[in-house]
Amino acid sequence: MDQAERYLQLALLGRSAFLAAAAPAALVRRRAEGSETDTDSRPALDEEVDTLVAPVLGRRRGPRGIEVYPLAKKPGASFADMITVGRTPNNDVVLRDVTVSRFHAYFRQRGDRWLIADAGSKNGSELEGQPLEPRKERELASGVAVRIGDFDLTFYTAPELYGVLGGR
Repeated sequence: MDQAERYLQLALLGRSAFLAAAAPAALVRRRAEGSETDTDSRPALDEEVDTLVAPVLGRRRGPRGIEVYPLAKKPGASFADMITVGRTPNNDVVLRDVTVSRFHAYFRQRGDRWLIADAGSKNGSELEGQPLEPRKERELASGVAVRIGDFDLTFYTAPELYGVLGGR
C-alpha cells in the first residue's frame, strides 16, 4: 500500500484517528492523467474510498491521482532538527528525479509554525511561485504551493489534509 492509499484509508477512520496516525504535515502531488506512474495495473480501493475522494481529486480513482509524502523524521537520520528532502535515500522525504538534488530542501517545525528552505540545490525551490534563497528559511501555511525541482507539490498540515482527503 502506498502513502496515498494509507492516508485515504486513515481519513475513513475519522479525524482523531487520522491525526493520531498521520505525520504532522505532508506534501501532496497531484498526478497528471495518463502519466507513467498512473497505471491501471494497481488494485483499486473499495468503492467507498473512490466515492469519498472523487469530488476532492476530480477523478474516479482517487488514490491514483495523488502522491503523499509525509513530513516525518526517519529514525536515526541526520539533522535531527530538520526534515530533509532530496533524491537520495538518506533524506527523510525522497523524490527520485534528476531535477531534485541529493539534498535539495528542508522543513522545520517550530511550535505551530512550519518553515521551508532550499538547501542550495542546483535547480532551486519555490514557495507560491517565488524562488527560495538558499538556506534562508521562510514560513509557510497549509495549502501553499511548493516546487522542488520539477515536482509541483502542495504543503498541508495534518488537520487540513484530513479535510482535503474528504474527512468530515
